Amino acid sequence: MKEYYKALYDSLLEYGHLERLTDYSNGNEAIYSGSKLISSIGMPGVDAEKESIAIMPSIVLFGFGHIGKSIYRILSDMSFPIFIFDDRKEVLDGGHYSRAAIVIDDFRSIFERTYSFENPYFLIFTHGHKADEQALRYVLENYEGAKYVGMIGSRRKINLTYSHLEEMGISRKALEKVHAPIGIDINAETPDEIAISVIAEIIRTYRKSRHQVTVDLSLLKVIDELDGNAVLARIIQKEGSGPREKGAEMLITEKSTYSTIGGGAIEMEAVKEARNMLSSHISFRILDFSLTEDSPLEMACGGNARVMLRTVK
Repeated sequence: MKEYYKALYDSLLEYGHLERLTDYSNGNEAIYSGSKLISSIGMPGVDAEKESIAIMPSIVLFGFGHIGKSIYRILSDMSFPIFIFDDRKEVLDGGHYSRAAIVIDDFRSIFERTYSFENPYFLIFTHGHKADEQALRYVLENYEGAKYVGMIGSRRKINLTYSHLEEMGISRKALEKVHAPIGIDINAETPDEIAISVIAEIIRTYRKSRHQVTVDLSLLKVIDELDGNAVLARIIQKEGSGPREKGAEMLITEKSTYSTIGGGAIEMEAVKEARNMLSSHISFRILDFSLTEDSPLEMACGGNARVMLRTVK
């Protein structure tokens, strides 16, 4: 079964998006890229539910001025992984940007190295045209598979940058994929407005489907490193208010947990039942929860949730 989750991890990194079929009568599951079967646990039946799954982008900021700070403030609250690169120590202005990985160095040194990002989305808005051009060249030469590259600038600056890069061997086809000027055109003027336009474009690129489910790659890594059995809990249905969205997952072992399906009573019950499954060698369960004040869980969310528990061996 670990082979399935390893294939899921590798394929999400390669394709960004997959289709997942899950049979909620027995827990069988399969993942596809288009019509190509990638891997499966058993084989889902004809009534299996189909959903689009994806991984959350890693936001890579080249430049951390006013726009970068606005983007950080909004996206960090949305739990996006964020990486910040700048050549000015003063841009940190005493702030605590604990949710980001930060590299402060001259750009020449930054661009001499490569970095490991999971599904990187590159946002380029340094303090100068030359550094923007260097950043764009660096990204296009080193991260050919990046699904989003955006650069700020006027049409004149962008055309000039593209001409220089073509002279350096960057293809017109690669340049045509760049989002420049960056962001959706909403007549934005202030840094916050520009940040909103950029984030809207990121979400539009990232959300291929209205009902898309996000998969946590770090959780898949934990599964790959498991020593022994565990239970994977996933919210498969949610109506009304609830602590986490459909698709949220957590891993439960006999002594520990990884990630969360929202905390509170739902999570406590899921952990309790998962450990009962491990001790009883049960491989699959579906739990239904009412999230109203007069329900046994005494939660005030007001909705309903269904959680699938499946043993991982």
